[in-house]
Amino acid sequence: MLKPFKPDYLPITLSQDDIIYLYKLALEARVKIERFNSLLERSIISDEALVFFSLQESIESTKIEGTQTTFSEIMEADITGYRSNDIQEVMNYLEALNHGKERLNLIPISTRLFLELHNIILKDSRGQNRSPGEYRRIQNFIGPTNDPKDATYIPPEPNSVPEYMSNLEKYINNEYDDQLDYMIRAAIIHAQFETIHPFLDGNGRLGRILIMLYLLDKKVISKPAFFVSEELEKSKYKYYGLLNSLRSSSPKWKDWIEYFLKASIKQADKNIDKLIKIETILSEMQDFAEKNNVRQDLISFIFRKPFFTINEVQTQLNISYNTANLHVQRLVKSNKIFADDKKRNRIFRFYDILEVLEG
Repeated sequence: MLKPFKPDYLPITLSQDDIIYLYKLALEARVKIERFNSLLERSIISDEALVFFSLQESIESTKIEGTQTTFSEIMEADITGYRSNDIQEVMNYLEALNHGKERLNLIPISTRLFLELHNIILKDSRGQNRSPGEYRRIQNFIGPTNDPKDATYIPPEPNSVPEYMSNLEKYINNEYDDQLDYMIRAAIIHAQFETIHPFLDGNGRLGRILIMLYLLDKKVISKPAFFVSEELEKSKYKYYGLLNSLRSSSPKWKDWIEYFLKASIKQADKNIDKLIKIETILSEMQDFAEKNNVRQDLISFIFRKPFFTINEVQTQLNISYNTANLHVQRLVKSNKIFADDKKRNRIFRFYDILEVLEG
């Protein structure tokens, strides 16, 4: 049976050749992310895009852990109030993202912040009995079954967790300056957090939130809209495998960091493409509205809330029910939006946005 692993403390050691190679990848990632930042700053739907990318991150990150829910289900839940365990976990993740962003204005990335976020991630969900908001006091393990004999990895002993987390905090907050690019450091920080595995549950989700918070804190991203979970989920067994390759006496740091940087480059390209497509759809919808006597504020509304009811349109636009229905039906008749077949509380769906985000 495996024994609890004792990772080296940060900072890590890389050869000069590896540093030069990884710096080239980090520079490429930075250029792509900066282009995405710039497009987002200038975008007329910047706020809406932030919500979409955050929601997408919440779905993709929780999917890595095994949850199965979609954009459609999350958006319908916002109307119906129905919350399955999977939907609850996605909504918790989204709440933790937003909480972390706000708290960064007041406190550093630290144990205090980790415990707050962990409490939110496990709230009212399957992990609510797994010591939310507390570092673990018992041994945990990673494996395909609940039997420690089948473990693929056993993290450090619980009594060493505070010391390892203290070391990680100091590294995050530049007390150990290894002169590495922040993108490279983000890869190292995420991997070390996952290797320590400081909680009984929710480590993967919190570790991926940490990537965004670190890049935001170091001004690599200007808004909390760049996430890599979509790319990590696409190759999740490679993601897990490369993390596991760090848990030996000769950790393969170069391979892991290379993978992380390439995933970041792909994700930035994908985000740029999605943002451009969303703006194109908006422009086309605004033109359609102008030519077909549809209210422009309705177009703005459906970009904020792609699944909606007539009552919501009435309330948000401060118009009568009949006026709201009239303008919505003009979009329905032109196949711009689609309604379900309910007689009451009908939900209207603007699928074009979802096709871009899920594509």
